[in-house]
Amino acid sequence: MLCLLGEIRFFLGFMVKWRNKRSMMKKFRFAPIHLAMAGLISFIILAICLRLFGDSLAMLAALMLVLALLIVLFIQQQRVSELDEIEQIHYVNHQAEGSLASLLDKMPVGVIKISEDNGDVEWFNPYAELIFTTEDGDFDADMLKNIMKAAYSDSGHYATVGDKKYSVYLDRASSVFYFFDASNEYEATVGLVTTRPVIGIISVDNYDDLEDVVSDTDISHINSFVANFVAEFSEQFHMFYRRVGMDRFYLFTDYTVLEQLMENKFSIIDQFRTEAKNRELSLTLSMGFSYGDGNHDEIGRVALLNLNLAEVRGGDQAVVKENNDNMNPIFFGGGTASAVKRTRTRTRAMMTAISDKIKSVDQVFIVGHKNLDMDALGSSLGMQLFASNIIEKAYVVYDPSQMASDIERSITKLKQEGADYLVPLSEAVNMVTNRSLLIMVDHSKISLTLSKDFFDQFSQIIVVDHHRRDEDFPENAVIAYIESGASSASELVTELIQFQNSKKNRLSKMQASILMAGIMLDTKGFSSRVTSRTFDVASYLRTRGSDSVVIQDISATNFEEYRAINELILNGKKILPNVIVAAGPEENTYDTVVISKAADTMLSMSGIEATFVVSKNTKGYVSISARSRSKINVQRIMEKLGGGGHFNLAAAQIEGRTVSEVLQSLNQEIMDQVIKEEVIIDEEKKG
Repeated sequence: MLCLLGEIRFFLGFMVKWRNKRSMMKKFRFAPIHLAMAGLISFIILAICLRLFGDSLAMLAALMLVLALLIVLFIQQQRVSELDEIEQIHYVNHQAEGSLASLLDKMPVGVIKISEDNGDVEWFNPYAELIFTTEDGDFDADMLKNIMKAAYSDSGHYATVGDKKYSVYLDRASSVFYFFDASNEYEATVGLVTTRPVIGIISVDNYDDLEDVVSDTDISHINSFVANFVAEFSEQFHMFYRRVGMDRFYLFTDYTVLEQLMENKFSIIDQFRTEAKNRELSLTLSMGFSYGDGNHDEIGRVALLNLNLAEVRGGDQAVVKENNDNMNPIFFGGGTASAVKRTRTRTRAMMTAISDKIKSVDQVFIVGHKNLDMDALGSSLGMQLFASNIIEKAYVVYDPSQMASDIERSITKLKQEGADYLVPLSEAVNMVTNRSLLIMVDHSKISLTLSKDFFDQFSQIIVVDHHRRDEDFPENAVIAYIESGASSASELVTELIQFQNSKKNRLSKMQASILMAGIMLDTKGFSSRVTSRTFDVASYLRTRGSDSVVIQDISATNFEEYRAINELILNGKKILPNVIVAAGPEENTYDTVVISKAADTMLSMSGIEATFVVSKNTKGYVSISARSRSKINVQRIMEKLGGGGHFNLAAAQIEGRTVSEVLQSLNQEIMDQVIKEEVIIDEEKKG
């Protein structure tokens, strides 16, 4: 195709050169004999005049006349030469245009000339007419316009006309479209694409948990059901498969089959969920597929990463991504909330995904939220240990100006043990590189992070949190491990350490104690929001040296703090029979730990269902700490005031308002929420 275009251009170039050569020859066609004859004639005329007239005035007049005749002769000759040159140019142009038109009419290439002014078709050759003529004999102008519109955005692409494929090229300089029959070429290209190898991996979600609670006989039936389902699925699409574990299968096929699965939106996932539900099994499928040109080992590695990503996102879905770093993954399924469960399978998948990401960076920085509490510090220490088992440079970042007494005591004891991984915020800001990774623990809101300026230095972020995801979530979070069903971030991080099971670095007695203190803080001493997983983690920390004496030492309340807690409690008032709200004086400020402990203390009183403490904190904001038992959702109330948290543990920080103004808004939200929930409870009882 390109060669044919080159031949046309070569022909036109040759004709132009020939025309120029002829023009140059015409400009210098006088021969020497012509000049000699003109000179001789002039000499004879002048000699005769001199003989007849001598040197009189008549002689001068004859001389002037001869010169004038010579000038007229040369002028006339010049005009004739110019006219002859123009005629030759016209002739050459006519010949070139005629030859080119004859060539374009006869060659098997569609050529269409478009007007530069209005885009209308000015001329097309017979082959172009043949391409765009319908069975009725009409010229399909609409199809031509659509193809030309696409060609203006992409000067080289394929267009389908009838049962043939044409390669379309646009010469923008001359507004000419060329259509080359590329059916054979296109079919060869499509053949290469559709035969690309595809590797898929299937994992059965929740299989580990189910294995723990059913009998061996039932497990045998479940394994048979899963194996038969995958076998029928593979047979239906003519795929080769192998079972590599009770809950994992590998598939091998080509892109043609994968394309069918994608067109069906991986409906096989919905089919498996339905059949499992009919058998009263809480099982779903996660799938990871990858394809590419050769390099089967790389394709398999990407397929495994895709499976991990599917499990991290909650399972019951498929992730497809080409073996190309520039391509983005495509997601299918994942439409059921029940599939997003906290299972050991998900935790293991998350551990693998986080580990893979840490391997690709040069440094890891772990930060908690503003005004660190024991859960944020404990989870930060745990993630630092997790990362240090993978790379050398992993740091916990803290702000010395934002430390409560228990956090200060903990960091002091850690430094006494030689913890060189604790880095102040002022030093950490100068250590970040463009390949560094930030891990946010115990929070997922940008507004709550330790430092917004420090956060902005990172392009890659991992979130590990036990609070519900909110709108102020990092857009550049590459992995988000958010489990609102967990008691604390320390519990989540400890589980990751358990699954990592590394022998390189082990939790120290102090680290294990701080992690335990974080769990105890968020569970109010294992009395709220605990599950069997919580006690499993606590047992693991105990085997790593967690000491109740150390926990009491670092969590102890000093006298000034105890007095401040009691000042807030004494300001408490019952706004409802089972709800207490305490407000600190406008002129006093309290540490956020004091405010939260006051709310915890009041909740332990008899007959109290929810407590709220409102006061200015040491940063000048108005802080609210909210606690509840099981009937009042304090999370919704705090969200109305710009905060968040859990059903029975939430908080908010409000800037630019007084304590009395916040207290008034809080009381109104409490009344609205409690009345609404009571109405719902009454309706449920009647129903």
